[in-house]
Amino acid sequence: QERKFKRVGGNKEMPVDVRIIVASNENLQEAYRKGKFREDLYHRFNEFSINLPPVRQRQDDILAFADFFLEKTNSELGKEVAGFEEGVLQTFLQYSWPGNLREFRNVVRRAVLLTPPGEKISAASLPWEITNANSLAAAAGQDKPAAPTATTTFSAPKKELDLKDAASRAEYETIMAVLQQVNFNKKKAAEMLNIDRKTLYNKIKNFQDQDS
Repeated sequence: QERKFKRVGGNKEMPVDVRIIVASNENLQEAYRKGKFREDLYHRFNEFSINLPPVRQRQDDILAFADFFLEKTNSELGKEVAGFEEGVLQTFLQYSWPGNLREFRNVVRRAVLLTPPGEKISAASLPWEITNANSLAAAAGQDKPAAPTATTTFSAPKKELDLKDAASRAEYETIMAVLQQVNFNKKKAAEMLNIDRKTLYNKIKNFQDQDS
């Protein structure tokens, strides 16, 4: 505020010329009113605010985000996935995206890893919890979601609905697809999955323990 600061343990004030950008997925105004955030800090930050609605409220942007993440992932992984089947795009538009853009990016990245070069991403490459979002919403007693399109395929769960199992199964399928793509070179697989080798080894061991 005064454009000056003191180093930790120092006595001399030093001039500074910076702009601080703060991002939060919480309503900070509501948080400080409930005593969960410092009011003075809120007012220091709140000189100018930009409200970005979540993905689920930005229907017009969803397909643009899908194309952006596809192009970015193709470039990063050296892939040439051709695009999305129409049913997949409809699924993207119907899904609520509780994990916002981070979830969207990871879903597209996983689908690219599972799709052969030159082909389009199909519903089979999407996580189970996304292609079965309607069933999950109904099981949770939520409002009835939009009916699936005729081009969208849905796979039945092997047992009762369990998000933890669904996520684990999707993770296993992604890891195995990458391992096969790099001829089971774990170093390359870890790099493509953006995790370290120790984490990859631990995940593989956990999958083996679950099967035993």
